[in-house]
Amino acid sequence: MAIRVDPAKLGLLESKLTHRLVAIKSRAALSAAHRSVAYLQQRTRTAPSANPSGVGHGGAVNTGNYLRRWRTMRHADGASVYNPTPYAGVIDLGRRPGSRMPPIGIIARWIQRRLAVPEAAARQSAFVIARAIAQRGLIGRRVMSHPVALRQMAKFFQDEFVKELDRELEKLAREEAL
Repeated sequence: MAIRVDPAKLGLLESKLTHRLVAIKSRAALSAAHRSVAYLQQRTRTAPSANPSGVGHGGAVNTGNYLRRWRTMRHADGASVYNPTPYAGVIDLGRRPGSRMPPIGIIARWIQRRLAVPEAAARQSAFVIARAIAQRGLIGRRVMSHPVALRQMAKFFQDEFVKELDRELEKLAREEAL
């Protein structure tokens, strides 16, 4: 919708819009955060392998917990997107070589789930895998921290901000008959 503004009322429009800008930004940030959750879930499904040699299939999905746990949080001045799983940082940023071994029990359950191996054999294999992870590290999947993801989420905010600003201008135009 095109809005015509009487030049004599331009100062009034600017004043009213300035007072509403924090609310506009907050609504835009929350909408963008919700869009970002869907986007990050898709990136989680298509993340590259964490193996330093690049072997293995992509996707940062094992039990689906990390995939389902993307959340938004409203703040007084905007919103944020986060994943509260304790291992979210390791998935996104990786694990450096030379660190201590990851929990063997979790890796054993992963082996049982993925390879249908009996528990005893899974624990033996889990020890070998955990030792390799400690020695070689894991490459971060960069689900959220990748520059492409950050640019996309910034674009979501820009798009939502323009939408909210348009809505507010239309509302002011109806109220004031600018």
